[in-house]
Amino acid sequence: MLLETCIETEEDRKQPEKLLALQEVRSLVCCYLHQAFIADTTLAKLVHFQGYPSELIEVTVKGVPSMHICLDFLLELMQQPSLNKQIFAIQLLSYLSLQYSLPKSLNLCVTALNLLYALLGSISSSQRVKLFKPLVPALVRISEAFPPLIEDVTQLLLQLARICQSQASLSSHFDAHLNKLDESSSQDSKMLCEMARNTFAQILKKAVLKTDVYN
Repeated sequence: MLLETCIETEEDRKQPEKLLALQEVRSLVCCYLHQAFIADTTLAKLVHFQGYPSELIEVTVKGVPSMHICLDFLLELMQQPSLNKQIFAIQLLSYLSLQYSLPKSLNLCVTALNLLYALLGSISSSQRVKLFKPLVPALVRISEAFPPLIEDVTQLLLQLARICQSQASLSSHFDAHLNKLDESSSQDSKMLCEMARNTFAQILKKAVLKTDVYN
Protein backbone atom coordinates (compact mmCIF):
# COMPACT_ATOMS: atom_id res chain seq x y z
CA MET A 1 0.00 0.00 0.00
CA LEU A 2 1.18 3.53 -0.78
CA LEU A 3 1.07 4.62 2.86
CA GLU A 4 3.43 1.85 3.94
CA THR A 5 6.27 3.60 2.10
CA CYS A 6 5.97 6.29 4.80
CA ILE A 7 6.90 3.98 7.69
CA GLU A 8 10.09 4.97 9.47
CA THR A 9 12.59 2.11 9.76
CA GLU A 10 15.55 1.58 12.10
CA GLU A 11 17.84 2.30 9.16
CA ASP A 12 16.12 5.65 8.61
CA ARG A 13 16.77 6.64 12.22
CA LYS A 14 20.48 5.87 11.94
CA GLN A 15 21.08 7.82 8.72
CA PRO A 16 20.05 11.51 8.53
CA GLU A 17 20.00 11.47 4.72
CA LYS A 18 17.46 8.66 4.78
CA LEU A 19 15.27 10.61 7.20
CA LEU A 20 15.32 13.54 4.78
CA ALA A 21 14.35 11.21 1.93
CA LEU A 22 11.56 9.74 4.06
CA GLN A 23 10.21 13.23 4.78
CA GLU A 24 10.14 13.92 1.06
CA VAL A 25 8.32 10.65 0.38
CA ARG A 26 5.78 11.44 3.11
CA SER A 27 5.21 14.89 1.66
CA LEU A 28 4.55 13.47 -1.82
CA VAL A 29 2.27 10.71 -0.54
CA CYS A 30 0.26 13.10 1.64
CA CYS A 31 -0.11 15.55 -1.25
CA TYR A 32 -1.39 12.75 -3.49
CA LEU A 33 -3.82 11.50 -0.84
CA HIS A 34 -5.15 14.99 -0.27
CA GLN A 35 -5.95 15.43 -3.94
CA ALA A 36 -7.43 11.92 -4.17
CA PHE A 37 -9.65 12.41 -1.11
CA ILE A 38 -10.89 15.75 -2.41
CA ALA A 39 -11.68 14.23 -5.80
CA ASP A 40 -13.50 11.24 -4.28
CA THR A 41 -14.47 11.35 -0.59
CA THR A 42 -15.53 7.69 -0.67
CA LEU A 43 -11.86 6.82 -1.24
CA ALA A 44 -11.03 8.31 2.16
CA LYS A 45 -13.67 6.08 3.75
CA LEU A 46 -12.39 3.00 1.89
CA VAL A 47 -8.77 3.61 2.95
CA HIS A 48 -9.68 4.06 6.60
CA PHE A 49 -12.11 1.15 6.78
CA GLN A 50 -9.33 -1.04 5.39
CA GLY A 51 -6.95 0.50 7.92
CA TYR A 52 -3.20 1.07 7.90
CA PRO A 53 -0.37 0.97 10.49
CA SER A 54 -1.28 3.08 13.51
CA GLU A 55 2.14 4.76 13.55
CA LEU A 56 1.14 6.51 10.32
CA ILE A 57 -2.06 8.07 11.67
CA GLU A 58 -0.27 11.15 12.98
CA VAL A 59 1.55 11.48 9.64
CA THR A 60 -1.67 11.46 7.62
CA VAL A 61 -3.60 13.75 9.97
CA LYS A 62 -0.84 16.35 9.96
CA GLY A 63 0.14 15.94 6.31
CA VAL A 64 -3.22 15.53 4.54
CA PRO A 65 -5.36 18.69 4.87
CA SER A 66 -8.52 16.88 3.75
CA MET A 67 -8.36 14.34 6.60
CA HIS A 68 -11.22 16.21 8.30
CA ILE A 69 -13.42 14.25 5.88
CA CYS A 70 -12.92 11.29 8.21
CA LEU A 71 -15.10 12.96 10.85
CA ASP A 72 -18.08 12.18 8.63
CA PHE A 73 -17.69 8.39 8.88
CA LEU A 74 -15.79 7.87 12.15
CA LEU A 75 -18.97 7.03 14.06
CA GLU A 76 -19.69 4.19 11.62
CA LEU A 77 -16.10 2.96 11.91
CA MET A 78 -16.29 2.97 15.72
CA GLN A 79 -19.47 0.92 15.57
CA GLN A 80 -17.86 -1.93 13.61
CA PRO A 81 -17.84 -5.26 15.51
CA SER A 82 -14.10 -5.66 14.93
CA LEU A 83 -11.98 -4.68 17.94
CA ASN A 84 -9.13 -3.71 15.61
CA LYS A 85 -11.36 -1.29 13.70
CA GLN A 86 -12.62 0.25 16.95
CA ILE A 87 -9.04 0.73 18.14
CA PHE A 88 -8.01 2.29 14.82
CA ALA A 89 -11.07 4.57 14.81
CA ILE A 90 -10.43 5.95 18.31
CA GLN A 91 -6.72 6.42 17.64
CA LEU A 92 -7.61 8.34 14.47
CA LEU A 93 -10.20 10.37 16.35
CA SER A 94 -7.67 11.38 19.00
CA TYR A 95 -5.29 12.83 16.42
CA LEU A 96 -8.10 14.49 14.47
CA SER A 97 -9.34 16.08 17.70
CA LEU A 98 -5.95 17.71 18.27
CA GLN A 99 -5.91 18.96 14.69
CA TYR A 100 -9.60 19.95 14.48
CA SER A 101 -11.06 20.84 17.90
CA LEU A 102 -14.59 21.12 16.52
CA PRO A 103 -18.00 20.41 18.13
CA LYS A 104 -18.27 17.41 15.83
CA SER A 105 -14.96 16.06 17.13
CA LEU A 106 -16.10 16.64 20.70
CA ASN A 107 -19.35 14.73 20.15
CA LEU A 108 -17.43 11.84 18.62
CA CYS A 109 -15.05 11.78 21.60
CA VAL A 110 -18.02 11.57 23.98
CA THR A 111 -19.35 8.65 21.92
CA ALA A 112 -15.94 6.98 22.00
CA LEU A 113 -15.73 7.28 25.79
CA ASN A 114 -19.23 5.82 26.15
CA LEU A 115 -18.20 2.93 23.90
CA LEU A 116 -15.08 2.26 25.98
CA TYR A 117 -17.12 2.33 29.19
CA ALA A 118 -19.52 -0.23 27.69
CA LEU A 119 -16.71 -2.49 26.49
CA LEU A 120 -14.74 -2.23 29.73
CA GLY A 121 -17.01 -4.56 31.65
CA SER A 122 -18.22 -6.73 28.81
CA ILE A 123 -15.05 -8.16 27.25
CA SER A 124 -12.55 -10.76 28.40
CA SER A 125 -9.31 -9.94 30.17
CA SER A 126 -7.22 -10.61 27.05
CA GLN A 127 -9.52 -8.47 24.89
CA ARG A 128 -9.35 -5.69 27.50
CA VAL A 129 -5.56 -5.64 27.25
CA LYS A 130 -5.74 -5.70 23.44
CA LEU A 131 -8.22 -2.81 23.41
CA PHE A 132 -6.83 -0.48 26.03
CA LYS A 133 -3.06 -0.90 25.65
CA PRO A 134 -2.97 1.06 22.35
CA LEU A 135 -5.82 3.40 23.39
CA VAL A 136 -4.46 4.72 26.70
CA PRO A 137 -2.20 7.24 24.84
CA ALA A 138 -5.23 8.23 22.73
CA LEU A 139 -7.10 9.16 25.92
CA VAL A 140 -4.30 11.60 26.76
CA ARG A 141 -4.70 13.25 23.35
CA ILE A 142 -8.48 13.48 23.77
CA SER A 143 -8.01 15.12 27.17
CA GLU A 144 -5.55 17.58 25.66
CA ALA A 145 -7.90 18.44 22.79
CA PHE A 146 -10.98 18.78 24.99
CA PRO A 147 -10.23 19.67 28.65
CA PRO A 148 -13.96 19.42 29.61
CA LEU A 149 -13.63 15.66 29.02
CA ILE A 150 -10.76 15.23 31.49
CA GLU A 151 -13.07 14.15 34.30
CA ASP A 152 -14.74 11.51 32.13
CA VAL A 153 -11.38 10.23 30.91
CA THR A 154 -9.88 10.02 34.39
CA GLN A 155 -12.96 8.19 35.69
CA LEU A 156 -12.58 5.67 32.85
CA LEU A 157 -8.90 5.19 33.69
CA LEU A 158 -9.65 4.70 37.38
CA GLN A 159 -12.30 2.11 36.55
CA LEU A 160 -9.90 0.37 34.17
CA ALA A 161 -7.21 0.27 36.89
CA ARG A 162 -9.67 -1.16 39.43
CA ILE A 163 -10.86 -3.91 37.08
CA CYS A 164 -7.30 -4.83 36.08
CA GLN A 165 -6.17 -4.94 39.70
CA SER A 166 -9.07 -7.24 40.56
CA GLN A 167 -8.30 -9.42 37.54
CA ALA A 168 -4.64 -9.69 38.53
CA SER A 169 -5.61 -10.71 42.07
CA LEU A 170 -8.06 -13.35 40.83
CA SER A 171 -5.54 -14.75 38.35
CA SER A 172 -3.03 -15.37 41.13
CA HIS A 173 -5.46 -17.86 42.75
CA PHE A 174 -6.01 -20.09 39.71
CA ASP A 175 -5.31 -23.80 39.81
CA ALA A 176 -1.61 -24.71 39.73
CA HIS A 177 -2.24 -26.64 36.48
CA LEU A 178 -3.00 -23.29 34.82
CA ASN A 179 -0.03 -21.60 36.41
CA LYS A 180 1.71 -20.55 33.19
CA LEU A 181 -1.45 -19.10 31.63
CA ASP A 182 -2.34 -17.53 34.97
CA GLU A 183 1.02 -15.81 35.27
CA SER A 184 0.74 -14.34 31.77
CA SER A 185 -2.80 -13.07 32.37
CA SER A 186 -1.83 -11.62 35.73
CA GLN A 187 1.19 -9.81 34.30
CA ASP A 188 -0.88 -8.34 31.45
CA SER A 189 -3.49 -7.05 33.90
CA LYS A 190 -0.83 -5.56 36.17
CA MET A 191 0.85 -3.88 33.20
CA LEU A 192 -2.42 -2.35 32.02
CA CYS A 193 -3.27 -1.25 35.55
CA GLU A 194 0.09 0.53 35.82
CA MET A 195 -0.43 2.16 32.42
CA ALA A 196 -3.85 3.44 33.48
CA ARG A 197 -2.50 4.88 36.75
CA ASN A 198 0.48 6.56 35.07
CA THR A 199 -1.77 8.05 32.39
CA PHE A 200 -4.19 9.25 35.06
CA ALA A 201 -1.31 11.06 36.80
CA GLN A 202 -0.05 12.45 33.48
CA ILE A 203 -3.45 13.90 32.56
CA LEU A 204 -3.93 15.44 35.99
CA LYS A 205 -0.46 16.99 35.86
CA LYS A 206 -1.16 18.54 32.46
CA ALA A 207 -4.53 19.82 33.68
CA VAL A 208 -2.94 21.41 36.75
CA LEU A 209 -0.19 22.99 34.67
CA LYS A 210 -2.74 24.49 32.28
CA THR A 211 -4.76 25.83 35.22
CA ASP A 212 -1.62 27.44 36.65
CA VAL A 213 -0.83 29.07 33.31
CA TYR A 214 -4.33 30.55 32.96
CA ASN A 215 -4.38 31.71 36.56
